[in-house]
Amino acid sequence: MRFKLCLLALLCASASYTTAEENGEDAPGEVEEETVEKSEEITEEKGVLVLHEKNFARALSENKFLLVEFYAPWCGHCRALEPEYTAAAGILKNTTSDIRLAKVDATEEKGLADEFGISSFPILKFFQDGDRKNAIEFTGKRKAQGIVQWLKRRTEPSASVLESVASAQEFIDTHRVAVIGFFTDLDSEDVKTFYEVATDIVDITFGITSDPAVFQNYDVSKNKVILFKKFDEKRADLEITEEQELDKEELTKFIQTNALELVIEFNEQNADKIFGAKINHHILLFINKTLEKHQPALESFREAASGLKGQVLFILIDVNASNDHVLNYFGLKSEDAPTIRLVNIETTKKYTLEQADITAENLQNLCQGVLEGTVKPNLMSQEIPEDWDKKPVKVLVGKNFEQVAFDETKNVFVEFYAPWCGHCKELAPIWDELAEKYKDHEDIVIANMDSTANEVEGVTISGFPTLKYFPAGPEKKIVDYNGQRDLETFSKFLDNGGELPEEKEESSKEPGATTETPQQENETRDEL
Repeated sequence: MRFKLCLLALLCASASYTTAEENGEDAPGEVEEETVEKSEEITEEKGVLVLHEKNFARALSENKFLLVEFYAPWCGHCRALEPEYTAAAGILKNTTSDIRLAKVDATEEKGLADEFGISSFPILKFFQDGDRKNAIEFTGKRKAQGIVQWLKRRTEPSASVLESVASAQEFIDTHRVAVIGFFTDLDSEDVKTFYEVATDIVDITFGITSDPAVFQNYDVSKNKVILFKKFDEKRADLEITEEQELDKEELTKFIQTNALELVIEFNEQNADKIFGAKINHHILLFINKTLEKHQPALESFREAASGLKGQVLFILIDVNASNDHVLNYFGLKSEDAPTIRLVNIETTKKYTLEQADITAENLQNLCQGVLEGTVKPNLMSQEIPEDWDKKPVKVLVGKNFEQVAFDETKNVFVEFYAPWCGHCKELAPIWDELAEKYKDHEDIVIANMDSTANEVEGVTISGFPTLKYFPAGPEKKIVDYNGQRDLETFSKFLDNGGELPEEKEESSKEPGATTETPQQENETRDEL
């Protein structure tokens, strides 16, 4: 799985997931299996049903709604989910008898893993009314409240029917963000689409009405969806034309975009909102919120945001908060504030404000220039160290990367790292050993580059460490390395001309185990 570079990933860089190998635990295939006689009886562990091939059908028949986690005992992600899953089971057990949580050891129950297409861990699937063939993939937040919220939205009406002006006003007053669908016919296809969107967006409350008095009270004359909010412009309207049915994707984007503040502060609570907006261009204002002299920049930032809604996401970064990782990524220090950076989270290209003054006009011009493609991205680079080529591991920066990596006579193996990355620190002695081994090979170069301070056009780095191989020749090819990170495998890769021997491509994992490579799993935690 390749992860897209974005600001949310910065926030999640310190996620607590660990692998079995890191914990010194047995890897898949090394655990002794105990033969236990199984029956149709269903046992529980901390309120979670323990299922297997013998009792799975019974669990489906006895529970109207069943969420099943398919896990592996050695999986770090599964262990991180366990306390949240258990807490969710407890909440549901105390509030409803219709919904139960269960788990299946998919490494042991290979028949069930194959039946439900389990190829990575953990996977959560939702079953209802005993239907074994149409399980729904869980897409909610993997926290206790997020699990409960997702399940409640799928087992209860996703939108409240508002039958009077009083009930509609109370509904609006009760929630910070509330979406109401105004439909003259509650049996129409548009209403079905509205309910589908309401089911998917679980962190916003939905209401629906066909009452003429409610229509009149909110100045609605025909079918419409209105998002009411307690900030910014207070209300956003989506017209529904008679000629065209309500589009699910359009409605989803309308809600996700308008549910955000014009200027949203970057923190853990807002991370999902930032990602959910699905806007690729993010402009960031770095200020110290405690300094009065930084407030004019924030006012200009807010002014510029109103004219670019839906095109550019305006994000506030408080340098006085715990945002050092964001500053580092953009090569900034807290004393650089107030300052502006714009990033396209799809391409990872970054842009700066050329003018010294942070005004609404300058900000709008920057955004429009980036959107229209008339502004060139800004690429960071350190100065070339005087001794960059004196040690076995050659030091690359933005200014010498092209010359070294694309030397037609050299095969160059580069580690793109971050100074703070724990996985990079673990790799460092192995990388040094590799460079020492090949230091006398004239056609092989082992190098590294600090990707928090240097950028190269055409080379996308989405996690740390990232390893890329640049083979000799005029084609300027780039080969992603996704193999094991040990001296032996590195050596085989280099000796084989930048390809892993065929036997290394065969998976040694258990059937149904995660499909992530070692590099890819690291990227889920040490992403930029």
